[in-house]
Amino acid sequence: MTSRVIIFGGSGELGSSLVSLFKKQNWVVTSVGTRQNSEATQNIIVPIDDSLEIQGEKVLNQSTEQLKADNAEKYDAILCVAGGFVMGNLVDKEFLKKSELMIKKSLYSSLVASQLAAHQLKEGGFLMLTGVAGLKGTPGFIGYGVGKAGVHQLVKSLSGKGSGLPKNAKVVGLCPSTIDTSPNRKAMPNADFSNFIPLETLTQRVFDWTTGAVPIENGNLVEVITKNGRTTFSDCHSSF
Repeated sequence: MTSRVIIFGGSGELGSSLVSLFKKQNWVVTSVGTRQNSEATQNIIVPIDDSLEIQGEKVLNQSTEQLKADNAEKYDAILCVAGGFVMGNLVDKEFLKKSELMIKKSLYSSLVASQLAAHQLKEGGFLMLTGVAGLKGTPGFIGYGVGKAGVHQLVKSLSGKGSGLPKNAKVVGLCPSTIDTSPNRKAMPNADFSNFIPLETLTQRVFDWTTGAVPIENGNLVEVITKNGRTTFSDCHSSF
């Protein structure tokens, strides 16, 4: 039987890398995002300006139609790697606008993915949301920190009894530090790139979690850090 995954943020660099890997392993891949991913089997386009409710309705309705057209039941995995980053403190003239954007990119997408899991993830399926490593106070980029803190809390809430996830489904939080992508290199040209997480390392680990090749416990927030070219995966200590 063909395995199916839906990837939120599938047109970004991490999302595109995941789409490529799952496709190479003969999975049926649906990409959800503001742009199309031509490599994905199917796409669901969700404008960033849509309300949370409208985004949820579009994804649920279109994914239902796609599953029905393929005579398929549900997804084996739902992965949310949508996100972004902008600076902004309280005196920034666009503080609220930037904060809203960060909350939409990180938290809205995670909430939509989570609701979708309640309806279309198989029993025993895998849901992954994306937070950030070492989350503490973020005075220079408040909106970003608020969005990521919300994702961390969401993972813990979903892993508890009565959240509405399917029976024996597993939810985890991927919490990376800086990933080695072209936008990050462009934004930080003087940084030590040996401390950036290699994209292929991160992508492979997510695939291994999804298939069960590398075990992971329900509700875990996993911090990913690369130092001098060495990448480690460890439990993220959260206050939630």
